[in-house]
Amino acid sequence: MSPNRLSWRISLPFAAFVLAGSILLVALQWWNIQQDERQDFARLAQTNAEFLRRMTLPSSERMASQLGEVLGVEVYFRHRDTGLTTPAMPDPMLREALAKQLAPDGMSHEIGRFDAVAVPLDDMRDLVLAKPSPPLYATLRHPRTLALLATFWFFALAFGWVLARGLVMPLRHLARRLPDIDSPGPLNLPEASRNDEIGDVARAFLHTREALHNERDQRAQAEKLAVLGRMTAALAHEIQNPVSAIKMHAQLWPGGEVEGRITAQTIEHEAARIESLVSQWMYLSKPQPPTMRRVELVAVLTRVMQVHQPQIEHAQIHTTLDASEPLPVRGDSRRLAQVFSNLLVNAIQAMPIGGALTVKATSDGKVITVSFMDTGNGFSTDALARFSEFFFSEREGGMGIGLSVAAEIVKAHEGELRVENRAQGGANVSVLLPQLKQ
Repeated sequence: MSPNRLSWRISLPFAAFVLAGSILLVALQWWNIQQDERQDFARLAQTNAEFLRRMTLPSSERMASQLGEVLGVEVYFRHRDTGLTTPAMPDPMLREALAKQLAPDGMSHEIGRFDAVAVPLDDMRDLVLAKPSPPLYATLRHPRTLALLATFWFFALAFGWVLARGLVMPLRHLARRLPDIDSPGPLNLPEASRNDEIGDVARAFLHTREALHNERDQRAQAEKLAVLGRMTAALAHEIQNPVSAIKMHAQLWPGGEVEGRITAQTIEHEAARIESLVSQWMYLSKPQPPTMRRVELVAVLTRVMQVHQPQIEHAQIHTTLDASEPLPVRGDSRRLAQVFSNLLVNAIQAMPIGGALTVKATSDGKVITVSFMDTGNGFSTDALARFSEFFFSEREGGMGIGLSVAAEIVKAHEGELRVENRAQGGANVSVLLPQLKQ
């Protein structure tokens, strides 16, 4: 594992902290144990001095030897005037210290590698106890030291586990999910719900992923539009002239026979459909701002429904236009007719075995709402979310530009296109436009 990884960057300082803390605890414990043992040692000396005074025992070498064996320490009787001890002390440093430095105050003193305490027996004699100072390593075996270290290590490990779980593991999980930034579909990051810096990183990751996907979708959409633009420029030039010729000859068709008139009307209608499709392609490739003037929506709706009447009758669809009052708007009549034509054709295609279509126009004084309500199967959940997306279509053979063009034209008129499913079945597509004041 690389030493530059976050786990190493955290674990090494943490291990150093635990080591330093352990050493400090041992040192403090060693000092505390020394103080406790010296106090016990001083009390031991005072207790035995009191015993010797009360029992009036002799200050002989034999008594010192016997008492030392019982207590497990070195026992001496010191003559206060001469500083000589009974028995004689073998350690010269201790002998010199007892003669000159150690006061008979009943307190334990550190002298070299010994702890010594002197307690007065009478006016001339002192009881002296001496023992080697406990080494530092002996403190490690002390029960109090072991219990203190065990407690410290337990809390250190618990803190380390919490640190790893709260910092290292979430960051490692985020690092593992980084390759998913380009994957499709939703991404669940539990870290995004945190209210700390890791949560900020997770939310920034999700935001960046969403922005990346949006940018990729927009780029794909732009590429499709660019291809469509090149196709449109070529097709429009090749189609427009033949369509114009077809319409002109259909209009000049000699009358007199019913079949001839029906054929002429059919030719003119189909040519108008081709012309409308070319117009939509041209709008996609090079959208022009609408030519704004006063437009009566009822007249536009009536004209659009008359143009599509043969198609409506052929599809066996019963239509109702509920729009009686004048509904003026400021807009481009040709573009608005294109919107209504697209919505009407979509409604007809949504009812392949017939049905009913109600076109209703209402006003609240400020906004005019034109609704196309059919009795088809309605929109899917995906279609409701993506209805205005170019080239999205769930209908077989559909190009996915009708609603998209309609939404763009309505938006250019400062309006809004809304789609929803009706509770009684079918779809409702509404065009909302600001009403022109009378």
